[in-house]
Amino acid sequence: MKRAMDIETLLQWRRERAEAEAPQAPSGVRLLKLLSPWWEVSPDRFAASVRRLASIQLSFGYAMSHVPQGHRGHPVAALISEGDEERESPARVLYLSVRDGRLRLRFQLAPIPRTDRLFEVTFVSEQPALRPILAAYAALSGDGEYRVDVELPRELAAAWESLKVTDPMPFRFILRPAPSNM
Repeated sequence: MKRAMDIETLLQWRRERAEAEAPQAPSGVRLLKLLSPWWEVSPDRFAASVRRLASIQLSFGYAMSHVPQGHRGHPVAALISEGDEERESPARVLYLSVRDGRLRLRFQLAPIPRTDRLFEVTFVSEQPALRPILAAYAALSGDGEYRVDVELPRELAAAWESLKVTDPMPFRFILRPAPSNM
């Protein structure tokens, strides 16, 4: 015959069991590292990626080989960084809107087979020097476009408000697969 157990004892047992099975809390240093942008955590890696990004030359106009039908936006130099491997994959901006301090952006990568559904996009300034200006996530939509929707810092929003999709873009991309826990 089973012994009757009151609810308080049962809850106490369950709490003790959960505490014993729980992973150890991360240290303060680890938490700060998780909050820091990747370019601060790995400055050497970022510097190498920026050097490679700076070397990418894009053409625009009649010499372009593949222009998606109906889309004539400027290309953006993009570097896909996966582990130790980096690949160039020019991006074409299809839509850009800055309203009420939010950037809404759609872009397509060059026709390289992609399996990543979510990228962490680091926007790197074109002028005066290549430096990180913004990080956001880009999600792959059903039609093969990546979409970004992010709040901008006030000064960046003011600078980009008049930007049109047909204008040369004041940024380049470093794309990294988003962490799997996103």
